[in-house]
Formats: sequence, C-alpha cells, structure tokens
Amino acid sequence: MSLIKPFSGIRPKKKFAKKITSPNVSYIDNYKPNKKLNFLNLLNSSNINKSKKMLSALKEKGIIQKDPSNHFYLYRITHNKKKLLGIVGKINLENYDDKKILGHEETFVERIRKRKEQLLKFNSQISPIYTTYKTAPNSLKKLNRIFKHKPDYNFKSKDKCRHELWVVKKNNIEKLLRNYLKSINKIYICDGHHRIQAMLKSKKKIAPMIIAFPYKQVNILDYNRVIKTNLKFDKIKKIISKNFSLNISKKNKILKLNQIEMYTNKKWYTLKPFKQSKELDVTILRKLILNKILKNKKNIKFVSGFKGKKVLEKFVNSKKYNLAFKLYPTNISQVLSFAEKKKYMPQKSTWFHPKPLDGLISSNIIF
Repeated sequence: MSLIKPFSGIRPKKKFAKKITSPNVSYIDNYKPNKKLNFLNLLNSSNINKSKKMLSALKEKGIIQKDPSNHFYLYRITHNKKKLLGIVGKINLENYDDKKILGHEETFVERIRKRKEQLLKFNSQISPIYTTYKTAPNSLKKLNRIFKHKPDYNFKSKDKCRHELWVVKKNNIEKLLRNYLKSINKIYICDGHHRIQAMLKSKKKIAPMIIAFPYKQVNILDYNRVIKTNLKFDKIKKIISKNFSLNISKKNKILKLNQIEMYTNKKWYTLKPFKQSKELDVTILRKLILNKILKNKKNIKFVSGFKGKKVLEKFVNSKKYNLAFKLYPTNISQVLSFAEKKKYMPQKSTWFHPKPLDGLISSNIIF
C-alpha cells in the first residue's frame, strides 16, 4: 500500500497563479507588505486574524478553488537547467517517526506554537512539506515518463525558478503513478519539521500534504550564521585558536568539508580544525565556537547561502552584528543517515533549494 495518497487540492485559477503565489520571503530583497492578495502577505502578517481574512477573501473571490474530487499532483521545479520532479499527496501522521516517515532536525518550541496556531486558525496548509525518498536508477526513468505531458501551470517566479504543476486526471497517468509509488517505502522529512510537530501537538486528525522528490535530485545550500558578541576580536581569536588554525582567506575561497569561514573587520578568515571530526560542521561550529563566545542565543541570525557572501558582509558591516560564519553545506546522505538513526541535527542545519511556492497547491488539514 502506498504511503502517499491523493487529496482534494486547493489551487489558484490559472490567470492568478503567478500573481498570488510566492517563494519563501528569504528569496525576496527588501520585502514590504502591501495590500495585494497574495500568500507572502498572508504568511508574514503579524496579525493572524488579518491573515485568515486574506485567505477567506481569496476563496470568496474565486481566486483559489478546491478541486471537487481527490487527485495526485505533480510538481516540477527547474533551476539552472536542473529539474526536481515532485509528487504531491497526503501522508498518514501516524506513520511519522517510525520506520516509514522519518525526521532529522531539532525544533524550536516557540515556532511550533506559532505554526500550530496558524494551521488550526486557517485550517489550511498552504504549501507542501518538503520530503525525499530513495530511488533506483530505473525508477527515475519511469518517473520522467510520468512528467511527459503538458502541465496545467507553467511560469517563472521571484526565486528565478520555473514552477510547473499537473493535476493528475488521466487514468493512464494515474495508473503509472500509482505503480511508481509502490516502490517508495520510506519518506524522509527535509523541510517542514515545525509544521509536522505542530500537527502532532494539535491532537487533531490531520493528514499532512507533502511533496516528495527523489533524493539524488535534492540540493542543499549552506545555512550560515551572523552573531553579535561583546567579546573583542583578540579574545575571540584566542578561543578559536585552541581548536582551529586561523588564516586570512584567499580570494574566491571554496570551502571544504570541516572548514569554516569567518568574517569580521572587513576580512574573511578560514578556520581549519586541528582534529578531523565526523560531526556535522554546524555542530563543530556550535560546540567549539558559538557556545564559547555567545552568551545570549537571541544574538544570532540564520542566513541562507542562496544570496552568497555579500549578504553576510552586509550584516556585519552594518554593525548590527560583528561576526559571520559561512559553512560547508550539509549533504543529503547525512540527512538520511541522521533520520534512519533517529538522531537530530541542530536547528537550521540545512537549506533546501529550490522549494515549492506558497499557494500553488494548498489543502485543508482537518476534515
């Protein structure tokens, strides 16, 4: 029996799709709320009742509509000629954290609380939870064949990616898809742990909407840190030098595994540990540096590698922060290994890119 089930999706009319859908706010420079009805405004409003009214308005005006019957949905994202082939469906929450659906990341209590409030207030999940699964080479050939027909939606978004969505209605395509799904016996949560935990803690009968990508197509970017500390650089350098060599970085430095780059006083430094470690680079950074120089955990900001070094430099040069740390990206094999061992990575260990848009396919969560 397949782990992924069809459902009645909520999606925009084609003429509104590009206008109202949105990538994560991290992809957008200088985001400011406006009066337009779109999912970015809805998600980033500090007033949850206002957000609920915005969502209701989208439904009342017929901008988004619920499919009258259950379907699977296919979702293809193209970035720099690389394609991710996603299957969108529902999973049974009772299978989470056993041998069928596995998570890998620690979560923040406050973020879970906010997600729970938002999900229950909206009774909607406005983007699928990002997951992956293991595949054999022959399986990918079968999956490619399922995506051969013309999509129902096809446009470029503000994340500079092409997003295509299919509603699987043809019997022959659905049959191919159902046969393909039989080969998926484990699903790994990549991005969406807070939403999953919020659903679990709601104690409601909820079936999360997921998108499942083959693990070889998944791309992970570095997830970096900028911090504010009262320590002077000489003191910081002394602490770091106990476990790392510290040298000014060469121009266009390419990081390797277990290396960390640090930016301060308009200079980049390369930190190389004296001892090789099997621990994650984010764990090495936390244990050997951050825990020793950062007293207040609120004085840290997590920054996706999507925008590159210049953003990290900007944060530090603004004086709001005084140190930036750039990390080597966690890889998908590490993610799967942690999940299978039921171990948890530190928060913000991975930035999955590209991601599905908010609002292109949504679902009710309580039936």
